Parts: sequence; C-alpha cells; structure tokens
Amino acid sequence: MKMPLILTTALLVSLVAALAGGTLLLLRRMHDRAAQEAAAETVIQRGRTMVSHLVSQAPADNAAAEPDWAGFSAFVRNLHAVEKGLQYVSVTRDGTVVFNEQTSMPGNPESAPHETAPAEVEMRRELLQAGDRQVPVVVFAATTGSNRNLRVEVALRKEIVSREVQTAGTAISSMFRLSLLTVCIAFGLCILLVVLMMRREMRHEALRTEQEHLAFSGMLANGIVHDFRNPMSALKLDAQMLHREVERGDASRPARVTELAARIRQTLDRMDEVFKAFLFASRPDSAERTSVDIAVCIQEAVDTLASRLERDNIRTDMQAPPHPVRVNVFAASLRRALVNILTNAIAFSPAGGAVITIRVSTAGGGVTVEIADQGPGIPPADRKRVFEMFMTTRPEGTGLGLFLAKAAIERSGGTISVADTAPGSGACIRMTLPAA
Repeated sequence: MKMPLILTTALLVSLVAALAGGTLLLLRRMHDRAAQEAAAETVIQRGRTMVSHLVSQAPADNAAAEPDWAGFSAFVRNLHAVEKGLQYVSVTRDGTVVFNEQTSMPGNPESAPHETAPAEVEMRRELLQAGDRQVPVVVFAATTGSNRNLRVEVALRKEIVSREVQTAGTAISSMFRLSLLTVCIAFGLCILLVVLMMRREMRHEALRTEQEHLAFSGMLANGIVHDFRNPMSALKLDAQMLHREVERGDASRPARVTELAARIRQTLDRMDEVFKAFLFASRPDSAERTSVDIAVCIQEAVDTLASRLERDNIRTDMQAPPHPVRVNVFAASLRRALVNILTNAIAFSPAGGAVITIRVSTAGGGVTVEIADQGPGIPPADRKRVFEMFMTTRPEGTGLGLFLAKAAIERSGGTISVADTAPGSGACIRMTLPAA
C-alpha cells in the first residue's frame, strides 16, 4: 500500500533530525575522548613536575648533618594541599626506604621551589590496597644524590584524570543537552509546519481538482450540446418531411420514405457515435501511470469511431513496429486524446476514399505518434492556437478536442504539436510519450 505523502515527509524530516542528533552525539564522544587524552597528558606532566620538585627538595646525603626529613615532610604536605590527588611520597636510599608518607590529610599550600629537572623520570601504574578496595595510581620516580642512590617516588591517584575532565565536561554536557533540545524543538516545529503546509496544499489540490472536474464537465456539456444541436435539427426536419410524405396516403412515394428513413437512421447513428465519444471521454484515470501498448490504445480509439469512418468512407493506415511499443501514461486520458485527434482528422478529411495515416516510432528513449489526414492542413500562424480552448475553424466544432488532447498528453509527461507538412498535404499532429 502506498504511504501517504504527509507521513513520508514527516518520516524524512524525522530521519534528518535523528541524523543531526547522532552527529551531535558523535561530536560529544569525540570531545570526551579528546578531553580524556588531554587530561591524561596534563596529569603526566604534573606528575613529572612534582617528582622534579621533590627530587630538588630531598635532603642530601651528607654525613656532617642530619637530613631534614621534617622539612621535607612539610613540603610534601603543602604539595598535597595544592594537589589533592597525591596519594603518597616515598624516598629510598640504596634500596632502603628512608621516607614514606601517605598524604591523606589537608595542608596549607606554599609556593613550590624552583624546578631542577632530574636526569630521568620513570612512570608506572600500580594498584594500592586501601582497606577493602584497590586504588589505581600512577607512580612517578626519579633518582638523585651524588651517586644517584636516592630515589623519590610520587603516586598520583588516577581519579584526578576524571577530575580534570569533569570541569570542562560539565560545561560541554550542558551545551550538548541545550543543542540537542534545540535540534529536537526545531525539527519538531519543522515537522509540524511541513504537515500543516502539506495538508493545506492537499486541500487546495483537492479544490483545484474539483474545479477542474467541474470545468471539464462544463466543457463536456458544452460539447454535447454543440455536437447534438445540428443532428437534432436535421433529425427534426427529416421527421417532419417523413410525416408529410406519409400523410399523402396513396400518393406517397415509397422511395422518398425510404430515403428519409435512411437519413433519420444515419442521424441517429451519428448521435450514437457522439454519445460513445463523450462516454469514452468521461472515464476516470487510474491513480498513477501505467504501462500500456500504444498500438492497442490507438486501435481502441479507431474502433470507437469505426461507424463514422465507415459512413464517410475513410480508412486508417497504422504504421507501427511489429513488436509491442509500451508507454508510461494515464491510459484513459491517452485514449481520450487519441479519440479527439482522430475526430478532428475525420472532420477535415474529404469523404470518399481519404486515408488517415497513423505512424508510431521510437527514438531517444521516447515514443512518437503522428496522425496525419488529407484535409486542407493548418496554417503556420494557427499551429499553436489550435490547442487553445474553444479555438475552432468549423461552424459545428466546439474547440475543445485538441485542447483536451493537449492537457491529457502533457499530464502523462508528453508533448503535442503540429508537425510541418507541405502546403495542401493535410495536417499532422505529432505526440511524444514517455516510453515504459
């Protein structure tokens, strides 16, 4: 079943909104990854800087004086006051631990001493057992001393990476939520606006279609009245003459009665043909284009006008490829257009042996149909005007046939025009239709 146009449009807009939201989410994840990497780099740099400061502040290996571990401990506490992620500081000399302090208590920050970069800073990851849980830390180590036998280790909790990300992450999260909310509201309003506009356009389209149907019905009624007025007048006149002939009694002429009866029958046949043509024209189109064999459509139109062709002794000559040639059109509209064009060709063809040539050819991905008669032709100045409404050169014409044919052909995506012909060689109507 075909999905309604409004639902299709709403789904497309929703898809675009989902794509925009997905893009925002991807950008958020990319930012989080970049922020995580930047925070890790910051922590690593901070750890290297801290161990460099501690190495420069570590008591020297001097036998003449007692090492000032109390002052070093105060420096460690002050350092912890600045960096809450500091887990412990450990100093070993010749493999023996000479200082170890867990920095879990607050302190007062002091200005850091001038940095003296050690020869090398090592880094490793460890898991410290703190009661019933494990604390992941990053350990930075450097050696100093006269024989480089003094080793200082600084452990920073890994959670400070998350803390570094959290500040920027909070702002980004707020911006992301605001952006996502803005996108949802904008696309929601867009969907609502599109639905409202499409419903309005569909109402207008339905109104236009109704107006077109009314206009078409009026044109059909005008055509019926016009086409029936002349034969009705002739029928009335023949009936009066037949009545007068019969009233003469024995003096009536059988040949005359037969002639008048034949003329009445012919007039009724003509009126029946007009009925068939307008009945054919009133058939509704299908909801969408269909693939049909153009030769079959042409033959159906010819069969509709068979009695008129026979009455005027006009024959048709269809020249088409031996294989089926299919076109993608509104079938009912195309058949009406062919009937109108053939009716025009019959009207302008001389009675008694005239030929209407119908040529079907394929070229350039389209199908061309030409209907040529042997009438007086169409002057170059009138070749565009003949497709206008109520344009006719016949007193009994309605001026609707070629107008309706043009509308039907163009509705199926084709074109119609008057082809160039030699003077006095008749008119040729050329149609191009989309191939199936």
